Amino acid sequence: MAWDLPALAGVKVIDATSTAAGQFCGRLFADYGAEVILVERPDGTATRLESPFDDEGSLLFRHLNQGKAGFTWRQGDAASERNLGQLLGDADIVLLDTGDPIAARAKDKIVCRISDFGEHRPYRGWRGGEIVHQALSGVMFTTGAQDREPLYGVGRRTAYACGATAYISCLAALIWRDRTGETQDVEAITAEATAAMAQNLVTQYSYSRTYASRRQYPGMLAQLKCRDGWLVLFALRGWPAICRIFGVPQMAEDPRFANIAALRRNWPDAVAILRDHARDRGVEELIEQLQRAKVSSAHIPTLPELIETPQYAGRGMFRAGSDGKLDSLGPVFRTRSPHRTPAPAPEPGGSARFETKSLERRSSLPAPAFPDRLPLQGLRVLDFTQAWAGPMTARALAFLGAEVIKIENGARLDSWRGPAVGVHDPASYPDRQGGERPYDRNALFNTQNHDKKSISLDLKSPGGQSLARRLAAKCDVVLANFSPHALTKLGLGYETLSRESPKLVMVEMPAFGNDGPWSSHVGMGKTMEAAAGMASLIGYGDGEPVLTGPAYLDPIGGLHGAAAVLTALAERNRTGLGQYVEVAQVEAAMHWIGEYILQTGRTGEVFRADGNRRPDVAPHDAFACAGDDQWMVIACPDDETWRRLAAATGIEQLADAKFSTLAGRLEHAEALKTVLSAWTRGRNKHEASDLLQAAGIPAAPVNNGADVWRDPFLRSRGFIQELTHPAAGVAEYPGLAYRLSRTPGAIRSPAPCFAEHTHAVLGSLLGLSRAEIDALVEAGIVLRHPVGALAAEPAKAPA
Repeated sequence: MAWDLPALAGVKVIDATSTAAGQFCGRLFADYGAEVILVERPDGTATRLESPFDDEGSLLFRHLNQGKAGFTWRQGDAASERNLGQLLGDADIVLLDTGDPIAARAKDKIVCRISDFGEHRPYRGWRGGEIVHQALSGVMFTTGAQDREPLYGVGRRTAYACGATAYISCLAALIWRDRTGETQDVEAITAEATAAMAQNLVTQYSYSRTYASRRQYPGMLAQLKCRDGWLVLFALRGWPAICRIFGVPQMAEDPRFANIAALRRNWPDAVAILRDHARDRGVEELIEQLQRAKVSSAHIPTLPELIETPQYAGRGMFRAGSDGKLDSLGPVFRTRSPHRTPAPAPEPGGSARFETKSLERRSSLPAPAFPDRLPLQGLRVLDFTQAWAGPMTARALAFLGAEVIKIENGARLDSWRGPAVGVHDPASYPDRQGGERPYDRNALFNTQNHDKKSISLDLKSPGGQSLARRLAAKCDVVLANFSPHALTKLGLGYETLSRESPKLVMVEMPAFGNDGPWSSHVGMGKTMEAAAGMASLIGYGDGEPVLTGPAYLDPIGGLHGAAAVLTALAERNRTGLGQYVEVAQVEAAMHWIGEYILQTGRTGEVFRADGNRRPDVAPHDAFACAGDDQWMVIACPDDETWRRLAAATGIEQLADAKFSTLAGRLEHAEALKTVLSAWTRGRNKHEASDLLQAAGIPAAPVNNGADVWRDPFLRSRGFIQELTHPAAGVAEYPGLAYRLSRTPGAIRSPAPCFAEHTHAVLGSLLGLSRAEIDALVEAGIVLRHPVGALAAEPAKAPA
């Protein structure tokens, strides 16, 4: 088989978008071998004018459009129109901004429209942008210090989320076309894609009428300043080791910190002690000791430090161009086909044509059953993942129609189920009560595991490993987010499983990759965000980095995991064979700040966090509104928008000449904030945002969890869905942002109770009788209840 061809060889994509979201989608197609042509108007695409810059132009444009060819469309010119028609005729997939007239000419193609809000009320006509989407999503409300304004984050992460969502959706449509010959329309909306990144806000509020805030992160996280830098650690496991490493072993015996419940209650006191003992220690020395003890921890590097890190440099994440300067980043994820250094982004005025021929593609999935019409129906997934990133990957596949079988460890529960007895955080349970089976009632787990089946095997036993191998032979995809080589050590590695099933796709999601000096390091969302360089770009301007409120790297990993699976499946439709794919979550996330990494590597400049302010937009900030901890955001990307803001608010001071230009507004930013805050402080954040958006000004309420739960846009889109869970009862859950016209995905069933489907799965797939399964339970190979849990039978769904 010709593995020298890239994964998406023969696929032809037109990228006529003007946004970071659309062009990141196109960049992913180009990275994995599709032939992608960027269609621009004569004045160039908008991203050519977006910061940051070097002497050659926009580094954002460079990052998003490497690997693409260019075509300039001169509307009305006969030759140009003819050439565009030929390109469209040859294309498989066409990426467009909503409302682009090219859509009418893209007949019988997969057409993906990418936008902030689509044409959907009540936000139809609203102006978006990073700070607007982060505010609406609920993420911004939980990011920053409790006594200061919330922070939006950095860069264009919501655009990257939408671009990855569009890529997954388009691949699902391509896989469906390979099965049926049918093309369809795809819609990717940044507001929905960003809401899908916001953890369990909807579920938590539906369960307990509570929501997270900046006042307290619900996990045991410590950010510590060391002698030579900052580190972050997560203390859910390994507390005695943490105490020993910081030179205060007596803390482990202190009644305030002697067990998890007490430690959680008194965590601020514990952090204060750790801070005192971190000041004179070297950050790398501490990380080495913490990681040796399997404590999730990471240095928060500056971008110059990131680029020089041996782990990433050794794996080829930072590639120099012919001028010796940083030119591109390594792969988002690593497939069997070699990842090639991308060609430079196209110059203006291109006249590219598709050069490669189409290759035969044939689906490996059975003929679809009607009327279900889900793009991945017939696909079976064996899911070994835990917590958030991996389960979100599997959840996406289930949403698109796959059958997902979740293998659970009864001796060490998925941390998102919480403890077998007692409660993890009361806010995560219906009515704040754990009940008899709290592990079946946790909002965290029940948000990320819809449409899955659960069985529990002892994978340390030969019998459990044998059952897992037999199940894998019945599956198309195996997912895991363990430490590197963990599956191989259990006799479940790709080389073993693929001998029985050559069509098998295995995707593993280690934090740092399968090789390199940090390959054994454990990670979770917060520590991976730090390690990827993102946290160093967020802050109030005082030099202290700030982590995103929810663990933002987890949903980034979930998106990349789903993208990796579908890329491998699309390649399987050409080759007939499966493969192993590695998603190193920290490396993948670097692409979401790729323009800033290029800026540092090419110019030596480093983006400096300064609250919500940006050097190219003013105002660009959060403003206090009426009520406790109520905020709204306002952004003016140009002088015309500024004039609209002055007219809409009627504030006389805004007519002052010192505010009339961007330079003036930046120079007098504090005075400007004072004036605008006086206007916002007495106003309802929703009403004020509606007023400004009606005047064409990017603005939005900074939504908390309750606001997200009742958000009229998400509800009108059917994004929030009511389900009846056997143990948690009737509640509402957030959806996902994959929108396909012929094969729409859906949440079809609630998350499973622990081991709920043991008999159904082992009976139907492996042909085991009830007596044989009962014997396996008696032998401890198959578990019906978590170790240490009360032997209560699973709850039954209400009639």
